[in-house]
Amino acid sequence: MPADTIPTAEAARRAWRRRVLRVGGIIQGCFAIFWLVRGGLAIGNQLGLTMAVALGGGALVVLIHGIRTTAGLAPRPTGADVERSITVATVVELVAAFVLPAIVIAAGRSDLTLPSIALTIGPLLLWIDHKLLTVQYRTVGWALTIGPIVLALTLSGTELVVTTGLTAGALLLFSAANGFSLLASNKLEPIVE
Repeated sequence: MPADTIPTAEAARRAWRRRVLRVGGIIQGCFAIFWLVRGGLAIGNQLGLTMAVALGGGALVVLIHGIRTTAGLAPRPTGADVERSITVATVVELVAAFVLPAIVIAAGRSDLTLPSIALTIGPLLLWIDHKLLTVQYRTVGWALTIGPIVLALTLSGTELVVTTGLTAGALLLFSAANGFSLLASNKLEPIVE
């Protein structure tokens, strides 16, 4: 690669990292709301409903704040190679997020639905970290890859649904809030391989 194209490639990766932190943060925030509400409702009774409303409402506040504070900070960059790679990985994750739950439901283990979906998110975050060196996605990616397996091996039924929903929701909300904060403060670590 010629020396004069290196800064352009690095600049494109930095721009895509910013875009992924914003758009990915919005997506993660939306899914965090879903997962936290689902985990709370799985508890049942008034406590579960109260938790679902409180956690979902809190996550919504974080999401709205993140959207407002990062508006205009991550315009759509150029660089088809990075975009194509992330798009392909996202499509693979979406397909897996439908196929794996269908398999576990067909096997008579509907309590494994949430862990099977969470399991598809972790590798996507790890792939994005690999492509864009988004260190903040690495920890959450590993947690969402290993955690659902551990939970599925140790819990079942309502306990599995509640724990998976609340844990995955909290991890996704943390990841979204962290990304919004880094983007808004412009404190992104340099891309160093």
